[in-house]
Amino acid sequence: PLYSSAASDVYKRQPMSFTSPWLLWALFTASIPIIIHLVNRWRHRSVRWAAMEFLLRAARETRGTKKLLHYLILALRVLAVAALVTAFARPLLGSFFGWGSSGLNEVLLVLDRSASMDARPDKTNSLRDTIPPLVKSTFDQLANCRLSLLDSTTETITQIPAPEALADLTVSKVTDGGADIPSLLQKAIPYLEESASGKTEIWIASDMQSSSWRPNSPVWSSVRQRLAALPIPPSVRIMALRDRPETNRSIRITQAQINNGRLVLDMEILRQGFDPNQPEEVPVNISVNNSVASSTLQLAGATTTIRKEIPLPQDKESGFGYVSLPHDDFSRDDISFFTFAPKPLANILINGPSGEAGKILSLMAAPPGLPGRKAAMPNTVHSGQFNLSSQALVIWHGPAPRADMEEKLKTFIEEGGLVLFLPDDTADGTRRQFLGVSWGAMETAPADEYFRVESWDRQRGFLRDGTDQTPIPANRLRAIRRKPLAGKYRVLASWDDGTCALGQVRAGAGSALFLTTLPKYSWSNLADGHLLLPLLQRMADRGAERFSSAISLRVNDHALPQSATDVPMRMDDAQGSRPPGSPVDTAGVYRLGAQTYAVNRPWSEDNPDQLTDEKIHILLPDAAISAMQGGVENPSLVQEAWKLFLLIALGCLLLEALLCLPKRMAKRPTPANRL
Repeated sequence: PLYSSAASDVYKRQPMSFTSPWLLWALFTASIPIIIHLVNRWRHRSVRWAAMEFLLRAARETRGTKKLLHYLILALRVLAVAALVTAFARPLLGSFFGWGSSGLNEVLLVLDRSASMDARPDKTNSLRDTIPPLVKSTFDQLANCRLSLLDSTTETITQIPAPEALADLTVSKVTDGGADIPSLLQKAIPYLEESASGKTEIWIASDMQSSSWRPNSPVWSSVRQRLAALPIPPSVRIMALRDRPETNRSIRITQAQINNGRLVLDMEILRQGFDPNQPEEVPVNISVNNSVASSTLQLAGATTTIRKEIPLPQDKESGFGYVSLPHDDFSRDDISFFTFAPKPLANILINGPSGEAGKILSLMAAPPGLPGRKAAMPNTVHSGQFNLSSQALVIWHGPAPRADMEEKLKTFIEEGGLVLFLPDDTADGTRRQFLGVSWGAMETAPADEYFRVESWDRQRGFLRDGTDQTPIPANRLRAIRRKPLAGKYRVLASWDDGTCALGQVRAGAGSALFLTTLPKYSWSNLADGHLLLPLLQRMADRGAERFSSAISLRVNDHALPQSATDVPMRMDDAQGSRPPGSPVDTAGVYRLGAQTYAVNRPWSEDNPDQLTDEKIHILLPDAAISAMQGGVENPSLVQEAWKLFLLIALGCLLLEALLCLPKRMAKRPTPANRL
C-alpha cells in the first residue's frame, strides 16, 4: 500500500515525458558551474591587510548587490546546461493534451461509437473520422507503446496491431446505437488490473453528448475509487469532439397503430439551429411494406408533432416501413423505422381475495372503455387450474404462492411474462420468498404523517417519463401502512426515508415487481391511480408484446430476439442508402423466424446537449480535456519541444554574457578641467 500511494503521487505530478529519458541522467552536469565556483573560492586564502580594510569598508555598501549578481550569473549557467541536456532528451509537448505521453506502455482508447459521432460539422468528415489520424500521428512519435480499443458497442477490448489499422476496423465504425461511458470505464478497470502493463493512459474519444456520459449515473463514484486504487493509476485524457452541424433535423416515429383499416403514424420532427418563428415545408418519404410515397410536412417551432393516416389494403393488417427526411450533415437521425400489427389482447390474471383491493386492481388493469384489456379474477383458489400461457400480466396479492404455483410463475416470467406482487393484509411478514424477495412485518407511519414516494426511475422502466418528457405523478402517493422488502432487487421507486417502495427482479425474458403497500385506503391512496394506473398499463403492454409479430426495439438492445441457428434478415428497402449491418449496430426492419421488428437509434441521440468541462472535472477530477476540431487535417496529439529548450539555453547564455560585461569606467577629468 505504501508503494502504491507513492507511485500514485509521483505519476500524477509528472509534468512531462521524453523520447530519450535515459539522457536525463546527464542533468548532473548542471552542477558543474557550481563546482567550479566552489573550487575557485577554496583556492584563495584570505589574508588580512590593514591597508585594504579601509577599501573594504568603502565597498561594503555595494557588496550585497555584487553578490546577488554573482548568484544570478551562476543560476543562468546552471539553467543553460540543464536546458541543453533536456533538449537532447527530446521532450514532447502535446498540441492537444498539454504535456506529451511518451514513456507509455499502453494506451487504452475508449471509443464512443454512438450515432451522434456520425455528425459532419465540416460537411465532409464525420467526428469519428478525425480520430484515427490523431491517434496515428501520436503513435508515430511514441516508442514501444501498445494500443488497445474499448468500443461502446461490443464493450470488449481489442488489441490494435498498428495505429493505421484503426480507421478500417469494424469495431471502430459509427453505429446507430448509443453509448454508456461510465459503464465502459467500469469494464476497463478489470483489464487494467489483470494486464499489469505499467504506465497506462486512458484516452476517451467522444462528442461529449450528455446521454452518452450519463453524469447522474451512480457508477461514476465506483469508477473514480477503483481507478485511484490501481497500483499505478492511469491518466485520463479526453478527446472532446464538440463540433456540431449548424442546422439539423431529426425524425422519429413515436407510435404506429391500426385504426379502422388505416395506418396511423405519430411522428415527431426536431429542428436545431433553425429560427423557431420561421415555418418551413419539408419533403418526406413514407415507405409501407417497401412501397414508397412522397409527402410534404409543415414544420414550425423547435418540435413539430404530426399524425399521418395512411389507407391500407383490406388484406393488410400488419407490415413495416420507415419515414425519412432529406439527408443533411447528420444523416443517421433522418430516418425512423416502424412495424405495425393488430394490437394483441392483453389478458390480465388477478389472484387474491375478492374485496376492495381486488376490485381496484381489476378496474386499474382493464379500465372501462379501454380496448385490448381483459382482466379476470378466477373464483377458484386451486393454483393448479390457472392457465398462464395466454396471460400478459399476473397480479398476485394475498398469501404467497404455493410450491406448485411458484414454479409455474417462475416459468411464466422466464418466458417473458410479468408478475406484480402486493403484500397481504396482515401485520406479520412472509417467510416464503419468491425470486429471493419477501416482505417484512407491517410498518405504520406516525400520527398525522405519511410515507411519501420521493424518487423513482424516470429514465427507463415502467415509471419512466412520457414521450413528451412529462413525469408520472408518483410523488402524490401517500401511505399509512407498508411492508418493507427483504432480499436483492432493483429499486424502481423509493419512499422519502430511502426505503424501497417498488422493487424489480429480472428472470429470463420477464421480471417480477414487488409493491410495498396495498390499494386500500386503510393502507394508502394507491387506488387514486397516480402510480398504479400507469404501472399496470405499461406492464400489460410489455407483457402482451410477446404475443405480437411486430415490435419496436433500440439498436443493441438486450431484448433483441436471439437465435442459435438463424440470422436476422433485413426487410426494408432503405438499406441501399444505409450501411450494412445487424440489429446490434444498424437501424432497420429485421425478421428473425416469424417475428418482424423495427430497430431504431436511441431517441436520446437526438438531444444535442453536451457536458461542460466543469462537469467533466466533477466526474473525472484529474482528466485532461482537449477540444478537437473536426476541420483540422491530420493534427498531431504531441509535438517535440527540443527546439524550445535550445532557445531557453541560448537565452540563458546570452543573458549571462550581458551580466558579465565589465562596467564602463567614468572619464577622469583633465588638468584643464580641474582648473
